[in-house]
Amino acid sequence: MQEVIVKDITEENIEDLCQVCVPPAKKEHPDWVRGAGEKKKWAVDMLQKWGSFAKVAYTDDIPVGMIQYKPIPEERIVSIDCIYVPRDKYWRKGAATQLFFSLMEDMKKPLSYFDNKRALALVTRTFPGEEPGQYSAYNFFRGKGFKQAGEDPDCLYLPLKTGFTYQPVTKKEVEYVPQEEDRGQVLLICGPTGCPGTYPYFLKRMEKYIREVDSKIPVRWLDSSKDLEKVKERQIDTGGCIVNAKHIKSFVLDKESFQKEVRVALEAG
Repeated sequence: MQEVIVKDITEENIEDLCQVCVPPAKKEHPDWVRGAGEKKKWAVDMLQKWGSFAKVAYTDDIPVGMIQYKPIPEERIVSIDCIYVPRDKYWRKGAATQLFFSLMEDMKKPLSYFDNKRALALVTRTFPGEEPGQYSAYNFFRGKGFKQAGEDPDCLYLPLKTGFTYQPVTKKEVEYVPQEEDRGQVLLICGPTGCPGTYPYFLKRMEKYIREVDSKIPVRWLDSSKDLEKVKERQIDTGGCIVNAKHIKSFVLDKESFQKEVRVALEAG
């Protein structure tokens, strides 16, 4: 088995984090170039804010997988946002496990953003989307000892302190604030984000599916790095979609549900 080397993200290898999830055949595609650029803006900000926020796994000096995470100081936990080995030739070769073990080593140390205390738990929220033959994030984390947190089967945690039980904090859902100017058009929210596929894979897909429902409706792009105030007015995160002043909440990879919600929004008048 090829050796897997895990490295923390620094200014020197930040580009590896931005490129590891870009399909090799898409590296020169303008939409994916933009997506990787948006991730780099996000990554630079995260590096400045937290210092440690991601790791990349290498095999023969090739970046093959990554893990991204962030501290939640008020809860004294670390949230794993994503662990991903994109290409099948590197599946089940230990990359994800080595990434996880490296993070676990970090969790043994006091952390400055927890007032020099250790984290109480690792927490993650899994979601579907694995490819055929790919090990799901849910099965991966359950196999590492994660438990279900509360009643949500996709919310998992690994206690790092004996006897600690994590209870998800119920946060008031931020609702879209409708703007009169949003009526009769589509708004797609782009900008810096932790996933290079947000723009080319998700947002452009949203645009395509909406065009299949209504080929003539105007589509407006709001960039959170340039139109921050307008994005804040609406209280919609990067990757969000608004149709005729209605926030579309269906996952775009569920095409049928997504287009159904788009039709309902358009029919609302």
